Amino acid sequence: MPRGNQHKPLPPDEDLHPLVEYYWRLGFSDQSVVAHVLDHFDKSQYGFSVKSLQRVRMKLGLRGTRQQQASFETIAPFVQEIRERFPTMGARQMVTTLRQDYSLKVPEATIARFLKGTEPEAVELRKARRFRRKRFWSAGVMDILTIDQRKRFGLWLHIGLDPFPGRIAWLKIWWCNRNPRLINSYYIEAGRKIGGIPLITQSDRGTENNVVANCHTVTRHWLDPSLVGTLQHRWCVEKTNIKPEIAWSQLRRQFTPGFESHLDFGYNNGLYNPDDPLEKLVFRWLAIPWLQAELDAWTWRFNSSPRRADKHKLLPQGIPNIIHAKPHLYGSQDFKEWVQPHSPVFQLVPPTFAKQITTLYQTMGEPAVSCLTFWKIYQDLLALFRALPDDPQLAEALHLADEGANEEVQFLAGLRELRHGDNVVGEHGYVYYGGLENPPSLDDQGSDAGFNVENIVDLREYADFSD
Repeated sequence: MPRGNQHKPLPPDEDLHPLVEYYWRLGFSDQSVVAHVLDHFDKSQYGFSVKSLQRVRMKLGLRGTRQQQASFETIAPFVQEIRERFPTMGARQMVTTLRQDYSLKVPEATIARFLKGTEPEAVELRKARRFRRKRFWSAGVMDILTIDQRKRFGLWLHIGLDPFPGRIAWLKIWWCNRNPRLINSYYIEAGRKIGGIPLITQSDRGTENNVVANCHTVTRHWLDPSLVGTLQHRWCVEKTNIKPEIAWSQLRRQFTPGFESHLDFGYNNGLYNPDDPLEKLVFRWLAIPWLQAELDAWTWRFNSSPRRADKHKLLPQGIPNIIHAKPHLYGSQDFKEWVQPHSPVFQLVPPTFAKQITTLYQTMGEPAVSCLTFWKIYQDLLALFRALPDDPQLAEALHLADEGANEEVQFLAGLRELRHGDNVVGEHGYVYYGGLENPPSLDDQGSDAGFNVENIVDLREYADFSD
């Protein structure tokens, strides 16, 4: 009598395949991909083995490093395309970008030899970095969320960062950053995506951050009545908001140079005058969605890439997204707790202008926006606008270009601020800014369980500090 199949069935393809691709793009070995994928299914019902994974990978076209046998000739076109966007990217970051954006697994040694042969001066320049070390400690995922902002070309960047996994919660670009409702929308959107709020939020002082401080404090009071009367937002003094500053340094080195040079071209050659209302709105309508898509892709690579092992680092080491999703693997826990904009500040451009520019863009055939096409499309749109007859509605839209940019919200009064002293500097000399009254000591934390990751990529950059 024949024996039945003793193996458990594979999970459904529609659930299994996205997870296989996700963990493969993170650079995990086959054994680690299997282990992580099984976390998402009932192991008593479904099975998944390395052999099964290899069959699925072949079906999805996810070939290993040896199978792809990358050469200088095969990677050259992709490296050149990446260079258009990221002229300062090094070998380790290039490995990640090739794997995550192009499904190419290339040994770091191959990329290093290629870059050394094609751009030896740039390679030497990237070797020299200086940094100042400061010991920082956070108790776990969503213990604290730090926020900060930057400005360039009349556009504002805003970041939210969880220091424990080193994960960017949001990285937004918009035409203003002074409206507290806008900043709070980033906080609320991130909370919905993550599934909760942190114990503590932290930022530099500024009225644009008052709503985040108010909203977070009120929500924490509702979740934990024992906190009533205390502020649950930490205001930074004496440059203590260091984690976002390091993230800006990384962004400046990895992302900014390529896109900044393309935008500088238009500004320096008289193609764009930010003081002209029409040019400002055309630029905003075209540039912000394009740059946001590029920032989203950069953030994904940043959150999906492990850092190089560092014996001096107190926080867990690994892939930020994995640390965030599975803190138990790193001897910690998740501290998050859970909790229709109509303001003009949430509009990319005024509605009347949006309708008109969309129509003109469609008459152009909706060309794709990229580093190579941005200024050509911008000039063509501007020419089409200037050829239009006078339109009172368009004139009104130009007049309202910056409506809602500046709005003030009063900070909640009568709250006792979080203490700085004993709660900030632990007994081991580390800096702790989180929300626990008695944070666990380093001895209580488990070591990085880790997984075998191919082509470990270090996206950390050495931050430059002034005196």
